[in-house]
Amino acid sequence: MPISSLSLLESATITPSGGTALPFILAGSPVNDAVKAYASGDTDLRTRRSIHFSVKEPKVSATAPNGYTQARAQVYIKIPFSLDNGLVTTHSVRIEFAYDAEATQAEVLEMRKIACQAIIDSDLDEFYNNLSLA
Repeated sequence: MPISSLSLLESATITPSGGTALPFILAGSPVNDAVKAYASGDTDLRTRRSIHFSVKEPKVSATAPNGYTQARAQVYIKIPFSLDNGLVTTHSVRIEFAYDAEATQAEVLEMRKIACQAIIDSDLDEFYNNLSLA
């Protein structure tokens, strides 16, 4: 289905089901407002799946609408992929949330639920699989 007819749900319930748990463990302590975790079952450093988390706290800004910059939370998922020629490349997903400090937890949660749909909704299969903007 094309982007032009995309429909996402407000106040949706997003609940993963099925599959197998993929535990992640921290790779050290947080440094510079960031922390990295990796799949605990992956022993080969070349093919180890990882997730990086980072945050930026709002700061005072005279030019911002409410006097503060937006809060930012980033997640960067890296999944190594073995090519047929034996080389390894990395597939990745980067997610960034930016919101004003005045946003409620419910408003931030709603934004996260809409973002989840933008990643998994079948309406966007052509966008992700074939890079189609139609």
